[in-house]
Amino acid sequence: MCQQKGRNSKITSMLTDNFIPSSCDIICGKGKDCYDHIGNKWFRHVVSLYTDEYIAAGENKFKKIKVVSDIFNKVQESENNTGFVSKDRRSGEWRAVSVTRAREKIGHELRVIVSRREKKAEKSKKLYHEAQKFRRLYVIQQAIFVELKAKSDMEIALVQDEEMDEVQCTMMEDNVIKEIDDTDLMYMLGLD
Repeated sequence: MCQQKGRNSKITSMLTDNFIPSSCDIICGKGKDCYDHIGNKWFRHVVSLYTDEYIAAGENKFKKIKVVSDIFNKVQESENNTGFVSKDRRSGEWRAVSVTRAREKIGHELRVIVSRREKKAEKSKKLYHEAQKFRRLYVIQQAIFVELKAKSDMEIALVQDEEMDEVQCTMMEDNVIKEIDDTDLMYMLGLD
């Protein structure tokens, strides 16, 4: 392995010509191939285990640096691990990246995970408030329905009462007519 100056003047080490990243290596780079590499998936899992500690560090830079160091050490402890590697775009050769670049990748991944958590929490909060709003609207709707039903029942009862009154009046008129004898009827008609 020979050392060369790489991106941002950070020292990188060229790996052997036949090097192929293992499942324990973390590929530094962009694109789907890097993201989907099994070592990078494992790396994101490891970083996620330290995210709560990173968030708890708040604005304390030293605590955040310690979290990054803990993750870096965890990655370096794994067996069959070259660590953080990248592929040179021009030559196509694999290189072990510098400690500085590896720490930058860890810090970046921590910030990405924290950002995703915050967005997810915000989305959950928004959904919760939407659900609460719909619950309140449902309760109001049910109250209006009950009130309308009560009014409707009352109107039906009033109509039924009016109909009963009419029936009773008709029955009373019928009874009065039945009580009138023939002489009274002739008198009323002016035939007497």
